[in-house]
Amino acid sequence: MGTPRFCLLSFLVGLCSLSATDGAAAKMSAQIQSSPIVPSMYHSLVLSCKVSGDPGPKEFVWEKKGIHKPLQKGPSDILLFRSLNKTHLGTYTCKVSSPQGTAVATYNLWIDDLKYRVFVFPQASNDSYVLLQARPEHPLLNFTVCLRSYTDLTRPHSLFSYATKEQDNEILLLKFKPTEYHFYVGGKYVAFHIPENYMDPEHVCVTWESPSGIVRFWLNGRPWPRKGLQKGYVVGNEAVVVLGQEQDAYGGGFDVLQSFTGEMSDVYMWDFGLSDSEVKMLHYSEPEVAPIFGWRNFPYKTEGEVYLMS
Repeated sequence: MGTPRFCLLSFLVGLCSLSATDGAAAKMSAQIQSSPIVPSMYHSLVLSCKVSGDPGPKEFVWEKKGIHKPLQKGPSDILLFRSLNKTHLGTYTCKVSSPQGTAVATYNLWIDDLKYRVFVFPQASNDSYVLLQARPEHPLLNFTVCLRSYTDLTRPHSLFSYATKEQDNEILLLKFKPTEYHFYVGGKYVAFHIPENYMDPEHVCVTWESPSGIVRFWLNGRPWPRKGLQKGYVVGNEAVVVLGQEQDAYGGGFDVLQSFTGEMSDVYMWDFGLSDSEVKMLHYSEPEVAPIFGWRNFPYKTEGEVYLMS
C-alpha cells in the first residue's frame, strides 16, 4: 500500500456515527464523510472522520478488516487513496481517542454503481430475491427508505423487508393493493392510499422518526399527509435486508403470494429523515447526502431468478 498516509478510503455505503465508549465522552460523536460522494474507479477518494463534542487533540487509527496492522495512525482525520480499485473493497474502522475517551465507527466500501440499471424479478417465487450486504452500524431512531418499482401486480407484494431476530417486520414497505401501501416499523403499520397508477413506475420514499413517531410518505415526489407509528421505538441494526420478498423469519420464511414481480431500481436507505426538498430532488436526480447504501454504490447479492439489466 505504500506509506500509511496513502491508505484506502472507502465510499460511504455505511455512514456511521461514532459513539463514545467511556461515560465521560458521552457527547463525543463523529461522521465519516467521503469526497466525492460517488466514487470512481481509478480516481482519488478522500475519507474524513469528523468529530464533534470534543475540541481537544485526538488520535485517529484507521484499520481494514482482515489486515492486522493499522493502515494509518496519527492526528490526521483524513484517509487518502489516490487510485481506487477493486482490491480496496472491504470493511474499514476509524478509532478515535482523546482525553475524554474513545469512539469507534465502521465503514463499508462497495463499488457497484447501478445507474441506468434495474433488477428484474421475472416471476413469482419463494426463493428469488436481492440480499443487501450492508446495514446500519447502530440502532435507528430515524431513517429514510426510497425506491422505484414497476409492476402489474394487483395482489400484496413486498418491496423492502428489513428483519431482525426479534422482529421480522422491523421495517417493511409492502404494496397491499394497487391503491394502498403499508409501511411497518416494529411489527405495526400505517396505510397510505394512492390513486390508481395505470401501469406507471412509482417512486416511493418514506421516513420515520422515533421521538414523535411521525411517518412521512412521498409518491413520485409528492408528499402525503403525515401519520404516526411506534413513538419511542428503536429499530435494531442487526438486520437482514431483502428486496422482493417479505421475511416471515429472520432471513427467510418467504411466501410466493407476497413476492414481487416486475422491475426495481434506485434503492436507498439513510439513517436520518430526508426533508421534503431533498425527496423532491431525489425523484429527478441523485442524492446530495450520502446514504447507508444507495444505487450508485450498491452492495448486493442476488438469489434465485433475479436479473440485473439495463
